[in-house]
Amino acid sequence: MASSKLHKDLLLKISKELGDAEFRFKKEPSIGGLRPDFIVYGPKDEIAVVEVKAWDSGGGNTARAWSQVETYKEATGADQAFFVISSLNRNFKNKGVVNIEGLIPALQNLFKKKRKKKKSPKLTISTSKRTVFAAMPFSREYDDTFLVAMSYAATRINASCIRVDKQEFTGDIVEEIKDLIGKSVAVIVDLSESKPDVLYEAGYSHGLPRPTVHICSTPLSELPFNVRNWNTISYKKGQTAALRNPLSKRLQAVLKR
Repeated sequence: MASSKLHKDLLLKISKELGDAEFRFKKEPSIGGLRPDFIVYGPKDEIAVVEVKAWDSGGGNTARAWSQVETYKEATGADQAFFVISSLNRNFKNKGVVNIEGLIPALQNLFKKKRKKKKSPKLTISTSKRTVFAAMPFSREYDDTFLVAMSYAATRINASCIRVDKQEFTGDIVEEIKDLIGKSVAVIVDLSESKPDVLYEAGYSHGLPRPTVHICSTPLSELPFNVRNWNTISYKKGQTAALRNPLSKRLQAVLKR
């Protein structure tokens, strides 16, 4: 996939620039149930998480990144989050959205600020390799489902939540999905809108089998007849904080079976 290669190239370039700027950093750490591309440390152990997107800056993607910055900060407990969009024509440092050239100055500016007291992260960086695979629609309206609810549930079992659009791979995307599901300790499936690709991933998870939790924000009556009777947690989009606890309890329960 061309976008996968572009993302990989961006990660390599940013790794080099962080090293040249003598920043301490980690690649793809597990923190707050997420795996951002980088964690960068300041001189007083301030923490910035950096997420790199091979997105076009148009089509609402810049605004989408703005909205995700605060969610990443809340989930990880970081002092700041930065989204890097390589095609961005201008930087929005105050919103945490920058291009590659703007990342290093934004980090330097962040760490120069005098702080009365270091804010401790809510969540510690984990060395756990456990993953929970998220089978879900990838449109903007489901970002909070992944970042607020699924990632939180993953922390309850000392894991991080992943989805295929975040991963680096070459070759067949279907084979990559199978591989990620096979390596995960559990799968969370968002059946909203009955997306065919999500239903495929759900079926594959059941067939392995893998412990699987189902959630849905659209009417269960609209699901295919052989799916609607699954034990599914209903939720409302825009109220994903209310999904956290029931999803966490269900995930823990299916892993004990």
